[in-house]
Amino acid sequence: MLAGCTWLSPTGLVGPQSVGIGEDYILAFHKLPKDVESTIEACGGTVRAILKEIDAALVTGDGDFLAAVEGVQGFDVAIPDASIEWILGAERIELSPEHIGSDETYFDLYQWSMLAIDAPGAWDAGYTGAGVRVAILDTGIDPDHPDLEPNLNEALSVSFMPYEPDIEDYDGHGTHMSGIVAAADNGEGAIGVAPNAELVAVKVMDGTGSGSFGWLLEGILYSVSIDADVVNMSLGAYMSHNGYVRTSSGDVYYGASAIAGFVNLVRKTINFAVQRGVFLAASAGNDAQDGTGDSGWMHVPSDVGGAVVTSATGPLGWAYSHDVDLDRFTFYSDYGPQIDFAAPGGTYEIYPQPGWWEDMVFSCFPGGYGWGAGTSQATPHVCDVAALIIGKNGGEMDPAHVLRDLRQSADDLGKPGGDVYYGYGRINAAQAVAP
Repeated sequence: MLAGCTWLSPTGLVGPQSVGIGEDYILAFHKLPKDVESTIEACGGTVRAILKEIDAALVTGDGDFLAAVEGVQGFDVAIPDASIEWILGAERIELSPEHIGSDETYFDLYQWSMLAIDAPGAWDAGYTGAGVRVAILDTGIDPDHPDLEPNLNEALSVSFMPYEPDIEDYDGHGTHMSGIVAAADNGEGAIGVAPNAELVAVKVMDGTGSGSFGWLLEGILYSVSIDADVVNMSLGAYMSHNGYVRTSSGDVYYGASAIAGFVNLVRKTINFAVQRGVFLAASAGNDAQDGTGDSGWMHVPSDVGGAVVTSATGPLGWAYSHDVDLDRFTFYSDYGPQIDFAAPGGTYEIYPQPGWWEDMVFSCFPGGYGWGAGTSQATPHVCDVAALIIGKNGGEMDPAHVLRDLRQSADDLGKPGGDVYYGYGRINAAQAVAP
């Protein structure tokens, strides 16, 4: 399972899990009861959060509680609020801080992804994402990173996990995504596609890349509540209609009704955000899986609701020649009718040749810089260009109009028109903000 920066093959199955005492659940209702908190408490449960926008509640309770809550009017399903891996073993190489110079010389050396989408053309036209708020649903952000601190709204940033209450990034994934979005134009390190956009860390995964079902839902709803213009979701998990979730150690069974209930809540949450004017993008996944229904698996959240879905492209041998094709479809990227756009995600096909890492995407890591590859890296490039478009239009824009402009400006690759690999094409920043 997963979808950040690697790929997995199906492994063995793990049998149905038993429900323990005092476990966490998501209760989905057809309509929330008027006095939902007191109703849940009367059934013997403890309320952790009420998600009124999607008629759901995060609760803790035991078997007796579950039996009691089934009699509540409007109750639909109890979903185990499982903690699962949303990203796994990112393919990455980090540079120590002392190797970074005092200016952005690494732009010409390593940031091929900016050239692939013609970010400099957008900057030259005066568009840098100023006035646009981008929420990064991820593992947190390094708040002291010199390329991120200028654009980070730390006051609005939040963590949804009680055991990691700060926004510090103990994994590096969220910091890497944030640098692609909005590393500042400050004369050092790297630069983001939208270097003047505002970043908000919405921490829904811990230092292992894991997080609960409920945190993802809370993170999206929180982003809506703070008027985020764009939400980046470089995360995902493979789930089957039969009730399984793919993990690094095997496929874990949660039950068909639980998975169906959770998927429905994800759909409701994303669609609620879109209706409230938020543009959301999600990574397609890194299992080279066919989204038409390959093996009966769906990738959540990318295959659910109205989030824009991004596949990954990258060069082969950038370290040896800067004239290589930057738009090759990567060997790991999921594909299918769910793909809206392609964007730079990087690859590592020439490993172990020297310089193989330069075909990956260069960006920030906690305390330094480095490379990573995956549809995770592709997704913030789309969010970046969306931010440029929104900024051009005064800071507010209907997500449907942002999608329209992205479609009209993308470079059509693969088969003419939409296709299962590149969608409507590889995004183009300069064309997206052209007169």
